[in-house]
Amino acid sequence: MKISNIALSIFIFSALSGCEAQVDSNTLSSTEVKKPENFGDYWYSGVAEICRYDLEQSRYGEKRHGDAVLIFVTEDFLPEEQVKKEFGDKEAISVLKLNKLKKFVTGIYDYSIMTSVFTPIDYRLHPVTLKTTFSSQDWCGQSMGQMNLRSGKLKYQTHSYFQAEGDRNFTLSATYVEEDIWTRMRLEPQMLPLGEIDMVPSQEFARLHHRELKPYKAKASLVLQVNDDRAEKREFYIYKIDYPELDRTLEVICESEFPFQILEWKETISLDNGDNVTSAKLTTTLREPYWKYNSTKNKARRDSLGLEFDLE
Repeated sequence: MKISNIALSIFIFSALSGCEAQVDSNTLSSTEVKKPENFGDYWYSGVAEICRYDLEQSRYGEKRHGDAVLIFVTEDFLPEEQVKKEFGDKEAISVLKLNKLKKFVTGIYDYSIMTSVFTPIDYRLHPVTLKTTFSSQDWCGQSMGQMNLRSGKLKYQTHSYFQAEGDRNFTLSATYVEEDIWTRMRLEPQMLPLGEIDMVPSQEFARLHHRELKPYKAKASLVLQVNDDRAEKREFYIYKIDYPELDRTLEVICESEFPFQILEWKETISLDNGDNVTSAKLTTTLREPYWKYNSTKNKARRDSLGLEFDLE
């Protein structure tokens, strides 16, 4: 996506801006931003949003072409058990769930990576994402991880085939987590954390790059810009996180208007031999109750996404 150097650039500072910003439910509650009138029609229509992205994954010093798929859907979620509500009379809350999947090949063998995020729709009442899960599989072995918000703390469990990582249980103070940038952006980009903050990078990044999973100092910005390479100009948001200690930046771009569809993202890691860049660009979007289409005769719907990894 080409971005003009003289395009409209507006830095938007939310109520979460400021030095050492932490999650503050009182701050969130005092910020009045009304949801779009068609919010319910879009997110509670009984379908999921399925987006396929053209993935360029940097791994072992080379770029690998693959698929990334983001699946967004709302669900009833039990806040204590932190699972989807399927029966019973316990009170549930509504969450926006993201299943983020990436598949790519390295030489003879393939990678499959999945992250799931469960963010409350009413994030002023529940300002911290309740749960994230992660898994990575390749021919060497498997790694898994889960974060749960418990008693104001982020409780992590991680499991890995690799000795240096092994099985761990640890607790972090509640702070921002990178994995929910995508869900928060879909709900309200203006409420993303800004300024100098502490943020826990994604479990995917920690696994692939062998970095400790903990909060790191970061600088976050949200910019509104105009794409001028089309006859009809289009505004979009760019959310950027810079981690100086990790020599890493992450940029996520979404539409400027509801439903704030994510258009692309790019991760850049500075290394001695140059930048290590992973990127994904939107190619196809479907809105379907995919769970109903599990017959072989429904394969045409899969083909319409343009997925390269086809097991048949």
